[in-house]
Amino acid sequence: MKRLMVKLGLVVLAAGTLGGIAAPSVASASTKAKPTFTNTDLKRYYKSAKSKTAFYFKTYKSNGKTGTLLIFGDFNGKNANVKYGVPTSIKVSKNKRTLTTKYKLIEFKTTNNKTTTSLTKKAYTFKLTKKTSTTFSTKVTGTKLARRLATTGKTYTYTKTKTSPASAYAKKYVKPAMQKEYTDIFNNTDSLTAAQKKQYATQYTNTAVTTMINNFNYKS
Repeated sequence: MKRLMVKLGLVVLAAGTLGGIAAPSVASASTKAKPTFTNTDLKRYYKSAKSKTAFYFKTYKSNGKTGTLLIFGDFNGKNANVKYGVPTSIKVSKNKRTLTTKYKLIEFKTTNNKTTTSLTKKAYTFKLTKKTSTTFSTKVTGTKLARRLATTGKTYTYTKTKTSPASAYAKKYVKPAMQKEYTDIFNNTDSLTAAQKKQYATQYTNTAVTTMINNFNYKS
C-alpha cells in the first residue's frame, strides 16, 4: 500500500485542515446554534449499524507529502469489502453544516500474481450533513460488492466515534455469514473428517474477519 500511495499521490490534501471550520459554533443565550463542522469531525470514524457500513478520512504521508484517503468499509455479511478513495476536493458549505467530498476509487487488478492499481476515471461525490454533535447523514448507493458513498441512494444516519468500529462490526456482521459460508463449503467435501471440516471452516472464517478488520484499519 505504501507504493500505492506513491503511485497515486496526485492529491496533496490533508483532511482536518479546512479553513474556516477550526472552531465550533457557540450557542448564544437566546438562540440555540445548529451544529457545524469542526476539524475534529474530520478525524473521527463514522458508523451505521443499519447500513452495516463505516467510513473515515485517513491522513497519510508518502514521499514527503501529506495526503488523504477516504476508507469505506461495507460489513454486509459475506459481501464484506473495503473500498479506498482518493479525494479530489473536500469543501464545507457556507453554513458549515454539510461537507461535500469528491473522490476517485482505487481499483486493484491482479494478473499473473502481480497486483497493479489505478484510479477510476470517474469521480464520485457524497455529502455528509451534520445533524447533532455526534450524528450525521449521508447516502449509500449500489448493491452487494458495489456499495459506496454517493449523493443518490438510501439515506443513513451515522454516529461519530473516536475508535474504529471495524472489529465490532466484523465480528457481528461478517463472522456469522462467513462461518455459514465456509461450513457449507467444507461440509460438501467428502475427503475431510467432521473435525477437519469444522477446523477449516473456523480457520477460513477467522482469516476473512481479520483481513476485513486490517483492510479497514489501514496503516500507512
